[in-house]
Amino acid sequence: MKKTWCFILVLTAFSVALWADGDKGKTASGLSGKKVIVADANSTHHLNLYVAYEKGLFAKQGLEVEIQQTNAGVAAVVGGEADIVFNCPTGVITPIAKGQNIIIISQVKIPCTSVLVVPVDTAIKTPKDLNNLQIAGLSTTCCAVIAIRNTLKEQYSTDFELVTLAPGAALAALEAKSVKGAILEEPFVAQALLIKDAKGNPKYRTVFDGSSDANGDGKIDANLAGVNPPCRTINANTNFIATRLGDAKAFIAAIDEADKLIRSNPIAPEIVDIAEKYVKVPRQAIINSNPKLGFQIKLDTVGLKGYADDLVKQGAITKNPGDALFAPQFKGITW
Repeated sequence: MKKTWCFILVLTAFSVALWADGDKGKTASGLSGKKVIVADANSTHHLNLYVAYEKGLFAKQGLEVEIQQTNAGVAAVVGGEADIVFNCPTGVITPIAKGQNIIIISQVKIPCTSVLVVPVDTAIKTPKDLNNLQIAGLSTTCCAVIAIRNTLKEQYSTDFELVTLAPGAALAALEAKSVKGAILEEPFVAQALLIKDAKGNPKYRTVFDGSSDANGDGKIDANLAGVNPPCRTINANTNFIATRLGDAKAFIAAIDEADKLIRSNPIAPEIVDIAEKYVKVPRQAIINSNPKLGFQIKLDTVGLKGYADDLVKQGAITKNPGDALFAPQFKGITW
């Protein structure tokens, strides 16, 4: 009888082991055991992603993460080819409003660091001086472009002509003097400020960013983009959230740990090394810009819904989705 019970116990234990192996990841942690695919376009604004990956923080959470480089990350997530994308929120709000398979789960950083960069000898002294000037910027739906243009229209009854260019091309346009200024994000702002003329003097400066004086009257000008506007968000395929919520929560936990690590010393050599591995800009530009990147997972829901209002005004969407922009499964975690 004892041998029979012993055999049953051994058989049961063996069966449990086989079940656990065959249904890998179905544990108390709620992990699926499947790889998490992140569609990414290299940016120091995604430094928390790279730090979590390079420092083993995803593995610490029990996740296997693959970072795939693409400029079509939102489309990849909507189509289910990728699970997660870090992106400017205005590029995600539109597909959410149209009922596509993507949702915001976390903030990446606050504030938006995009500012207006102009030649040192610019004739631009007041916001009204921007009227009808050609200014380079990423797109009409870029958060910073929207915020700056709204302020100009509402407070100064003026607007500029946007020349749509990626950051590298915008810097080249500044150098060629084919535009009067460029709305750039970090670390490209820092890169522009490192450029010197033949005499070794800075060629560019920032204006109307809450830290500079455009007209030389000794007064700091207000930031045209507003006070601490929200920047990028972490966004996920809705089916991924519905079927692999444990994976999504573990992913955000790793990002939160990376945020804390970066904030503790954003210019630590190992942090700068990781940034330099993923983003090809001068190391000094990374050092100068990293302290400005306010990584956090808590969503600025008010500011993000404000961007949705702006997209309604532009005609990009017909209705502000409101709280439907945010994954309800992350309420109490990131919002």
